[in-house]
Amino acid sequence: MIKTDFDVLVKDTHKGRGVFATRNFQKGEVIVVGKPVKVAPERTRHSVQMKMNLHVEIDAPAKLINHSCNPNTGIKNNSFGAYDFIALVDIAEGEELSWDYETTEYISISVPQCSCNAPNCRGGLRGFSFRPIEIKNKYGEFIADYLKTLEER
Repeated sequence: MIKTDFDVLVKDTHKGRGVFATRNFQKGEVIVVGKPVKVAPERTRHSVQMKMNLHVEIDAPAKLINHSCNPNTGIKNNSFGAYDFIALVDIAEGEELSWDYETTEYISISVPQCSCNAPNCRGGLRGFSFRPIEIKNKYGEFIADYLKTLEER
């Protein structure tokens, strides 16, 4: 287990490492603030997309938050050039944090076979560009700013 500067703990799971709440969080609360550690020269399995042609690697614990097709956190761009992870619902102490990777990735290469086991699991991730409008609307403001701009065109 790894203790962090946030009210979360990194632990090993069947999916690898995951991030878990060490206290209760209320809907709307910022849980983790991600910061970039380096610009990735191209899309990688461990980068997050900030703009159409900008991918960055972010620090822990943000980079260790696993994907779910039914996530309990959403993302918002922050002033550091990465994403804040915000509670979409009330989150109980001990619960694993998750977010939908397709809310930042225009085309996704990180999860070809999804293992989130959510009732609404999509089976694999292809990217924001492949999602129907219902999925895109589900997250409202909790998608990458550059994707919001693309949708307005």
